[in-house]
Amino acid sequence: MTENSNVSARVAEWAHGLTIEDIPPRVIEESKNQMLSVLAGMHAGHFSEVGRMIARTVKDWSAGKESTLIPSGERSSCHYAIFSNAALSASLLYDDFLIGGHTGSSSVVVALALAEKLGLGGKEVVVAQVIANEVAARIGLVAHTDVVGEYRTPAAHRAGAALAAAKLKKLDQQQTYNALGLAVQDPGLGVRGGFVGSDGRTVSAALAAPAGVQAAELADSGLRVEGDMLGGEHGFCALAGSLQSAGVFDTLGEIWLTETLCYAAYPCASHVAGAVDCILALLRQHNIDARKVAKVEVTVGPVARDLDLEARQYLHGTDTAASALLFSLTYAVAVTLADKEYSPRQLTRDRVRDDAVWELASRVEVCVDPTTEADLRERSLLKQLERGAMIGFDVGRIDLRGARAGLATKVRVQLKNDRSYEITRDAPSGSGSGPFDDRVKTVEDKFRRETRYTLRKERMEKAIDLIHHIERATPANIKELVRSCCSER
Repeated sequence: MTENSNVSARVAEWAHGLTIEDIPPRVIEESKNQMLSVLAGMHAGHFSEVGRMIARTVKDWSAGKESTLIPSGERSSCHYAIFSNAALSASLLYDDFLIGGHTGSSSVVVALALAEKLGLGGKEVVVAQVIANEVAARIGLVAHTDVVGEYRTPAAHRAGAALAAAKLKKLDQQQTYNALGLAVQDPGLGVRGGFVGSDGRTVSAALAAPAGVQAAELADSGLRVEGDMLGGEHGFCALAGSLQSAGVFDTLGEIWLTETLCYAAYPCASHVAGAVDCILALLRQHNIDARKVAKVEVTVGPVARDLDLEARQYLHGTDTAASALLFSLTYAVAVTLADKEYSPRQLTRDRVRDDAVWELASRVEVCVDPTTEADLRERSLLKQLERGAMIGFDVGRIDLRGARAGLATKVRVQLKNDRSYEITRDAPSGSGSGPFDDRVKTVEDKFRRETRYTLRKERMEKAIDLIHHIERATPANIKELVRSCCSER
């Protein structure tokens, strides 16, 4: 990026000038994984209780034929399609996350919906998606204050969506700058209360992403912005608590946060996924009867333990909402032991009402290994960001491997006959710390698993193939991709 004291101007210049040739192949490949993961999350969310409520609501809004509601295949206005698709993708925490937040609910959704409306090809989709990821993640880092900092970042989805829309609408550099400024002018600040246990989290990106697109449309119509909306003493970074944090934008085009993407293999928070992995691995190795389990000990990092404790205030036994169960280690471990799987089916109202699962959950103990607690806290992303603020917020100095270390999980299942089984996982399936091929398998399996109720096999495989070659996709191919992801039944 060029030397310019106006941070917003530098970001707009980078986004406006970015081409597919500027993006490393490894980043392009990761963006394909992200698209598969988000589309699978939409399908799963469509059948959830929250998803059905969202679908009913959007149908009552104004009609339009610009973009497609996935997976129903119904047509709507572009803004409402973005809202619905973003909400479905986030409804079960079954999406993706990178260092800085859960960006896929806006980056993938906006890129596809606008490309469909405007008749654009795959190169444009990839570039817009990567721009949204990179900028939204950095805004998420600026606003990061605790372990679920994404609740604070509606501004991330607004800004990412605005820049993606500006790129797809081919706005000039000044208009791109205006779109970013308009999106950040009223950044919004998510409320922590209830984030872990309520459905409000589901619509955070869904409300923000269309607003970002509207900011780009207003900039296209001539609205202008003066001043540095990101940097400077009155910009977003200062508002978020650290003027120095604006340095995070200096590495655009050099450090690609899209490379830190992790993909949810199960519908739950990332700190829960490791325990699910452990239980499933034990079930594959041993014939464990859940009725004969005396106790389960789950040893996790301090962040995971704290989130599980926070979720417990929203647990009401058989009346618990799925939104709270997504963060509960005890429920996830118990229901996985009982059903020998953990999928959206374990979050249905009928399944949650099973007293036997809750009785088993009462025998699940969550604890932190005292020998590693201090080390994990010191290596946590929050600690590293605090240190980063003191050295100019250089993302390059953040040990991303260390930031992921807090996802390590150990599970010990003790049976009533005193036999026990133990296993440890350093990170859950789909984690960015694993091999690239493992991540590809995770998202492909996830897509096939969650679309099998709505798509025939040939259509499912067609969608996967189109995504894996999306940088070569024509505008007709993009429309075909969207159709391939929609229900035939």
